[in-house]
Order: sequence, then C-alpha cells, then structure tokens
Amino acid sequence: MKKQPEVTERTRRRFVEAFWSLVREKPVAKISVSELTKRAGYNCSTFYEYFVDTDELLDYVETELLAQLKETIRQAMSEHNSVGAMFQTIFAAMNEKIYLLLGPNGDSGFLTRVQSEMLPFVEAYIPLSKDMPHFDYLVCFANSALFGLLQYWNEKGKNISTEEISGLMQELVLRGLTSRIDLT
Repeated sequence: MKKQPEVTERTRRRFVEAFWSLVREKPVAKISVSELTKRAGYNCSTFYEYFVDTDELLDYVETELLAQLKETIRQAMSEHNSVGAMFQTIFAAMNEKIYLLLGPNGDSGFLTRVQSEMLPFVEAYIPLSKDMPHFDYLVCFANSALFGLLQYWNEKGKNISTEEISGLMQELVLRGLTSRIDLT
C-alpha cells in the first residue's frame, strides 16, 4: 500500500526536526539513527524508509538550506541597488540552521559546499573581468573571506549589527585590508 504524500512529507519533516533538535546539542557526526528515531517518535525501520543513513539525511537538510539561500540571494540581487542592502537582506534570511552547520557542531564539509554553491554569486558581485589574470584565485579569496567573516561573526554572537558586518565585508572585499590601515 502506497503512503499518502502528505503523510510521507510529515514523517520526513519530523526526522528533519529531530535532526535540528539534536544538532543544537551535539556534533552532527555523533548523531545516531536511534537518537533521531527516538526524538522523532518513530522506529528505526521507519527512518530507513526515508533515508539510507544519517549522511543522507544531512545531505537532504543541506540541499534544502542551500536552495533557500540561493533563492534569497537571487531575490536580494534583483531587488537592491546597493550591495550593503543586498548583504543585509541575505544575512537576515540566513537562519540559525545555516550557522549551526557552519559552527563547531556542524558539518565540516558544509562550508566547502556553501562556498561552491555561492561562487557564481560572488563572481557576479566582484567588479572584475573574467579575463583578468588569476581571476579564479581572486574570486576564491573573496569567497573564503566572506564566509570566514560570517562564521566569525556568528561565533562572536553577532556582536555587531548586520549593517556593520555587511559594510565591513563590502569594504574588505572591494578595497582590501589596506583600506583599514593608516600608513601615515
């Protein structure tokens, strides 16, 4: 007997919610199927009807988050003339879940995946010609810097405003660290 789509989706959502509940408490790598099923209120055989293992659930969760983030960025890029306003919209939409996966309990491979997915947006944002020597290295540097700052900002409890962090990111990516150094 085939399950109804709404029942299937509700069950899948319960496993996803259980995952998020657990990742707030412990590292992703230490989450077990038995913990997930207990938290979701199902047995292990039900979990295996939906996911092969915890890695597949993690991939499902990450893919879902990345799709949401890319859509938010697309909208922000089309709606805002200012890079600062665009960044602020994106940061406001970057929910706790993204930061959880980028943080100490998260998935070490998620940062690489996020950076890879965001590369086209970073390329579009940086006013450089693709014909420029070492363009790919420059974009890679900017991409790493942006996400490094975001991780650090989150680790510090977002202790500066979204306006300040977006302005700092814009300044550092477009003008470099020397824009902050007084050489006189």
